[in-house]
This record gives sequence, C-alpha cells and structure tokens, in this order.
Amino acid sequence: MKSRLVFSVGIVLSISACDTINRPITSGEFDPLRPPGGGAELSRSVAPAFVAGQFVQSSMDNTAFFKKRPFGDAEADKMLTRGTSMKVISMNDSYVKVELDSGEVGFVPSVMLEDPAAMLSAPAVNPDEFQVYPPLDASGLPLPSVNSAEKPPEGAIPTVIDPEAPPAGPTPLPLNGEETEGN
Repeated sequence: MKSRLVFSVGIVLSISACDTINRPITSGEFDPLRPPGGGAELSRSVAPAFVAGQFVQSSMDNTAFFKKRPFGDAEADKMLTRGTSMKVISMNDSYVKVELDSGEVGFVPSVMLEDPAAMLSAPAVNPDEFQVYPPLDASGLPLPSVNSAEKPPEGAIPTVIDPEAPPAGPTPLPLNGEETEGN
C-alpha cells in the first residue's frame, strides 16, 4: 500500500513537471525560413544578398506581403503573384522591406524573392522535339558512323528505336491459353 502511494506521488510529480509539453514554444529565436541546424545565423551563401535600390520580383505565386514586419504567426496582408516587380528598401534578417510598383511599402520573406537580372535564361524547349545521342565506346568517344546497310558494332545502342518494330530475340510465350502460329 505504501509503495503504491509513493509510486503514485512519483508519477504525479513527473507529469506536473512536464506541464509545458502541450504549450506553444514562445521563447527562442525559431524561424522556419532559416536552414536546419538550430538557431544558427544565416550565412552569406544561404541568404539572398539584396541591396537597397535593387529591383527584384516574387519567385512564386502566393508570395506573402506584410504591411508591417511580421512576428510569430502573423497572416499576410496580401498575396503577390509570381513575377510581381518591387524595389528593395532594406534587408532585415529573413525579410526584405520593399516598395511595390503601386507604391505600397511592406515586408516580403527573402526566400520568396529573386533577382531577375541574375536568372539564367532557360533554352526554349519544344515538347515535340527529342535529342538522339550517338552511342559511345568504352573510352567515351562516339562510335564511328555506320551506313544503313552495315550492322552496328556489337554492344552498340541503336541510335533510333522504332516502337513499331517487332521485338528482337525469341518469340514471347503465349498468355492465357493463346495458340501460337506453330501449333
């Protein structure tokens, strides 16, 4: 009986000591926009380097725009579309103070901005085109070209694969009781 009482008191004390387990964490400098690894400061290589007077644009749809510097779980005052142009006023931790083309001044998370001048232009891709690569030999050099009457070297990958061509190799086994031409 006495051991049960001591055991029960121990459990009650243990649980009461952990009453903060279900409360939100209000202390600390947790910022979901920082890289993982604790509260480490953003390195210059991770944080985008924007300077006052630079023109930037939003890098994604639904870019959050705050009229005042947000703290905690503040909701955005406005959502910007991808490519919205703005001018950098100043950098402040993980937020950039910007001025929109409409004249509104506010804060945008720096990870949601990009410098349009620094973007590489992607080559135009036509979905109806495809690239055929010539097969390479063991040294990494292209195999010599072969005219259509000659057989390609052994082990070479065909340069063009015809999906309508019959399969090479042995005839597949019949499925579900189908009969073959030879039966």
